[in-house]
Amino acid sequence: MNTSTTKRSSAHRPPLAWHTVAAAVLLLGATVTPAQATPSLQYYGQAQVWGNLNTQYSSPLLGDVSFSLSGASDYKYNNNNQAGVVSTGVAAANYVVAAGALTADPIYNIVTQNGEFGFSYSGKAEVTALSLHTQMASATVNRTGDAVDYAGGPNGQNSTYQYSNAYASWQTGFYIAGTAAHPDKSYGAIVVGITLDGSFPAVDPAVYNNASAQLYASSSFTDLAGVSYSSQFSLYANANSNWSGTQTVFKKLLFQYGTPFTLSLSQYTSTSNNGSADFFNTGKISYVELPYQATLVTGAGQAGMGSNQALFTTVINSATADAQNTNWDFGNDGGGFTPNVPEPETYALMLAGLATLGALARRRRAG
Repeated sequence: MNTSTTKRSSAHRPPLAWHTVAAAVLLLGATVTPAQATPSLQYYGQAQVWGNLNTQYSSPLLGDVSFSLSGASDYKYNNNNQAGVVSTGVAAANYVVAAGALTADPIYNIVTQNGEFGFSYSGKAEVTALSLHTQMASATVNRTGDAVDYAGGPNGQNSTYQYSNAYASWQTGFYIAGTAAHPDKSYGAIVVGITLDGSFPAVDPAVYNNASAQLYASSSFTDLAGVSYSSQFSLYANANSNWSGTQTVFKKLLFQYGTPFTLSLSQYTSTSNNGSADFFNTGKISYVELPYQATLVTGAGQAGMGSNQALFTTVINSATADAQNTNWDFGNDGGGFTPNVPEPETYALMLAGLATLGALARRRRAG
């Protein structure tokens, strides 16, 4: 089969219209300064469980002695070099020093007051994407197995105190490019809501449940002028407070448009002597309010851990470019007050109202 190509000489080509040439010039001009590429952002998660026995000991020969005996521990981590991995895995540890008779081990004898007391703890921790999970329980008992508040000799001269901890945290890069209202290099804020969800299971009612949990959020960045900024806040609960089981607090965290910044969330669950804390349900960021028309990119999202909605549950944009929630506030360092945060249902009603007003305006123009 024969094929042929017909070429048209320049003499037969139609002249370009002036507006075609102008459009080409404008297009070339638009490509001279390309949009800033979205940076590659980091993600790192870690989970750890550990404990120790702190002993105070006095004797005529040695005088006053103090030492710490480290118990069983475990550590897991996950970073964005592990493609497709969402969890750190569960860090778990169990540790027992049983009460019993005097032995040939001098350290055991000192720690247990010659076998009069026993100690144990059990805990676990895990990070899954941007959710934190921690659980810890510990017990201090006498020789007969009864829980006690104090493990020591008379007059407090010799004593051993137990501490145990479960810890989970993640750190990830955040990036918000400039918008029409807020160009790169300008400053802004996001509203973040952190939720702590868990309980303090009952221990022997005759002893003090010495357990607590804390969720801690912080942001940090170095701006393009080389100035470092940070803002942070936390949520704390203990077994002897009026803890409802779940609580959310909101604060502003600062950033610079077009500059990557780091956001981190940490959760500690701690017990001393006797205590029980179960916060393995989750500690997380459950609410993010972004500036008007802004888009959030995260290291966790780049690592394939889910969309912003999946990672944070509720993600919205401020209704206006000058909203107080998402503008920089030097006076309060972005975290010195609780911003006014409408409920998601309120935002839905606001958006529905705006849509209705828009439809009415279009009808009036059409008429």
